[in-house]
Amino acid sequence: MARLKRGWSDKGKDRSLEDIGGAISFNIWQISGQGVLDLENEGFQTDTHSQRLDVISEFAAYLLQVVDRMIFDSFDQTQRRNLITATGLHLAGIMQDNRQEANGEGGYGNEFLQLLNQRTGEYSSCRFDADDGPGFIFLRLLGDHVTASMGERDAKWITGYIIDSFGKQMYKNMQRILPGLIDPAQKERADIAPDRAKNYD
Repeated sequence: MARLKRGWSDKGKDRSLEDIGGAISFNIWQISGQGVLDLENEGFQTDTHSQRLDVISEFAAYLLQVVDRMIFDSFDQTQRRNLITATGLHLAGIMQDNRQEANGEGGYGNEFLQLLNQRTGEYSSCRFDADDGPGFIFLRLLGDHVTASMGERDAKWITGYIIDSFGKQMYKNMQRILPGLIDPAQKERADIAPDRAKNYD
C-alpha cells in the first residue's frame, strides 16, 4: 500500500498554496504508482518502466481534476487555480526526474504539462458529485486513456474495470487525505447556492 501524507505534523503552522500543492502532488504520485501496481496484480500487463509512467501520467491527470472538483467550494477561483497550478508543476518535476531515469534526457516535464492541459479540457465537461465523486463519462475517459497506454492485450477489459471499481477507489483515497492537507489554508465556507454545482455538470 502506498504511503500517503494525510496532514501536517505542525498543525499550528501556516502553509502556503505552494506547500499544499507539493503535498497533494506527493499523494497523487503515490496513489497513481500504487494504481499501476494494482493493475498488474489484477493481471493487466505492462512491459516497461516507461509504459508504467504513461499509465501514471493518466492517473495523475485524472486525480488532479478530481482534486480541482473537490476543492471547488473551499477556495475562491484564484486560490483554486493557483493551488492546482502549483500541484501540476510539482507533478511535472516528479515526472521529469522519473522519465529521465527511464528514458534518458528530455523535456518530459513540459510534455506532462501539455498532457495535463489536454486532459483538463476533456474532463471539464464531465459530471462530478460531491458525495459520489466522478460520473460515468469521467471514469470512462480515464479508462480509455489508460487502455491506450497499456496496449492491446487487455484492451477490452481495462476500461470496464476502471469504471466499475478502480477509478472510484482512487477518488476515495484522495477523499480520505485531502481535507487534512488543505485545512491550513481553507477559508470559512460560505453558503453555497444549490445550483452552484451545475458549473461542473
